[in-house]
Amino acid sequence: MAMMNNSPTTMMNEDVMLEIMSYCPATEMAKFRLLNKECNKRSYELSFINRNLHRTNSFFGYIFLYREVRNKKFAPYYWYHSSFVSAFGSKEKNRISLALLPRFLNNADIKACDTHHGILLCIKDDNLWGRIPGYIVCKPATKQYRLIPNPETRFHTVATGLMVVSSNPFRCKIIRVSRDGDFKLSCEVYDSDSDAWNRLSNLKFSGFFLRMQPVSAYGCLHWLTEKNNVMRFCMRTETWSTFPVPDELVDDDCLLLVSYEGKLGVIHSRWREGSNIWVLEKSFGTSWVRFKDVKIKALEDDISNEEPIWLPSNDTISRAASGKLGLYNMSNDNYRYLYTIPDFYYYLPFYSNFERVCLHKDDVE
Repeated sequence: MAMMNNSPTTMMNEDVMLEIMSYCPATEMAKFRLLNKECNKRSYELSFINRNLHRTNSFFGYIFLYREVRNKKFAPYYWYHSSFVSAFGSKEKNRISLALLPRFLNNADIKACDTHHGILLCIKDDNLWGRIPGYIVCKPATKQYRLIPNPETRFHTVATGLMVVSSNPFRCKIIRVSRDGDFKLSCEVYDSDSDAWNRLSNLKFSGFFLRMQPVSAYGCLHWLTEKNNVMRFCMRTETWSTFPVPDELVDDDCLLLVSYEGKLGVIHSRWREGSNIWVLEKSFGTSWVRFKDVKIKALEDDISNEEPIWLPSNDTISRAASGKLGLYNMSNDNYRYLYTIPDFYYYLPFYSNFERVCLHKDDVE
């Protein structure tokens, strides 16, 4: 069997399969990744992802979010704007724009994103007393948007997440965790099929404050709490569960949840030191496997203590430090500078193609 697995025929078949996969949209890629373990691994390499993007008229990179205070003297409020930068050094930086939204929705802020489908949740909120915010689901690449009902807006939003649960027909769900004056957490779920929010039972994790954009894996959204527990929300069952990070990392304050080869991972990283990647091997398991040790190369003029921000592939880590964005290749120890970026308050990894989706029932894909 070992000889058969390493035979030229098997290797050729893997190459043929990868060539076929390179023409598949990302939404269909998951089916092919189940067929062959080695093809699955190679399909997460940056070189393959780059080839696939060109062949499917797709793009991916980062949305950087900025905000400035307007009208400071009387009624101060934030003015939001964003910019997109490619993960492959493309000079085109404006493929993502919220200019598609009508004028009365100007200044909408991006609050959640499905990284793999190019769908955003934006909220128009001028931060002024008496103003009711507006919730919008949109696909900027195709200039489509849809106004959706508001959740319970009198409570403070703690965390928001979005997931496309079906591509054809299109269906998405949004989760919003809020906190009342007694610091009790509650959860609401929006389903595009019913076009309504459903309030779930109060959460039992009161006292935890969710941080960072959730990571999508296994049909669930995952957040890291301040006490280094992972909070997991299953979109299919609309239920919560919680489990700890690896035992060795429980007391560490330099952790980052990531998606690694489609699985949930956690990075332990310190500036100019080695980084460990742990992976949750089973979809609803709670045991972690130490997968890889890497050294993340610092920029020559790096004076800030910034952690990695994302794994765009299984061999590459993104870093934003000293006002610069770059990619570090873990295989060849090479750092590639991409852009100089002004101060931003948030970022979102973002993939999209240019195919229309049925945001409204009368839309045609």
